[in-house]
Amino acid sequence: MSTKLEDDDDQDDKARHLKAQRIVARVYRGLRAGATTPVLVLVAIGLLVFVETSINYRAPVSTMGGNACSPKVLDASNIEYHSGHRYYAGLKDIGFLPPPQMTQQHAKLCSKKNRLQAKYEYCLPISGRKDTPFCTAADRMNLLNVDTKSICYASVLHMLMVEVYDELQATGNTPFLAFGSLLGAVRNQSMIPFTEDVDIGYVGDIFTSDKVKLALRRKGYHMFYMNIWRVCVAPTHPLAGHLYDPDLPISESFAVPYVDMYKMTQTESGDWDMQELEGSNGGVLPYKKVWPFSHVNINGMTFETVRDPHFFLTEAYGVDYMTPKPRNESSGSLE
Repeated sequence: MSTKLEDDDDQDDKARHLKAQRIVARVYRGLRAGATTPVLVLVAIGLLVFVETSINYRAPVSTMGGNACSPKVLDASNIEYHSGHRYYAGLKDIGFLPPPQMTQQHAKLCSKKNRLQAKYEYCLPISGRKDTPFCTAADRMNLLNVDTKSICYASVLHMLMVEVYDELQATGNTPFLAFGSLLGAVRNQSMIPFTEDVDIGYVGDIFTSDKVKLALRRKGYHMFYMNIWRVCVAPTHPLAGHLYDPDLPISESFAVPYVDMYKMTQTESGDWDMQELEGSNGGVLPYKKVWPFSHVNINGMTFETVRDPHFFLTEAYGVDYMTPKPRNESSGSLE
């Protein structure tokens, strides 16, 4: 199935390039119908180069030290997003960012073939601040300031959370906020500044997981299965040149911003069994505490969650869940 997804990607690239060539050919024929001059010919050729480049930039592999390259970074202007949120308008207004220059161990991130079986090792190395008050209420909008080198880790997590949640909804799945992401929503209606990941639940099996994976890939994300489904920022992301930290090693596990996705299934009794939950009844939650879903807000955006968030968080973290704790001290280590 992975090969099929790769073929679909390649076919999309070929189709877009063919379309660009046809557009330029029509322009060229129009120019010839008027007057054929060297200037007009150069205009047509220049237009072809521009259109081909703006579709999806593929940086040439350099020969610095014999082991340096740039990944094929996506242009946000050519990506169809599910929302008209101002973040996407701002992202497209930035224009195409130069791709990161990768050397030594990072050079393997330039090859899209490495992503097929890869897990965390295909995630873009990203670091970020987790201190307060600087990263209080961190938002993906902060990432649009590409002139600053101070990036909040939680800003990247917010970006990941929205993209994965939206893609699950768009493919007919039922996502909801869980664990640490729900905790941030209940505490302060924001991302927890020092959190290390995003926690999204989903009901039943993921419908068309390959479709979800491909859709996220086309936006610059890497979805992989490692005990549970997980998502991180890929080297192809439109903001890769801004987010990339060349001083970090290739990640083997949990060392970059990522999303954990937890399956929740209904039992024969009607109750719900939540993956990774270690509550008073294991992972089982009473039906009336889960369904119908309620809503919470993060950074002014609305997300679905279980019917009784306070019950869920008490089961996950204990009665004092409103008090921030270092990750290794919280019950289940999921904050």
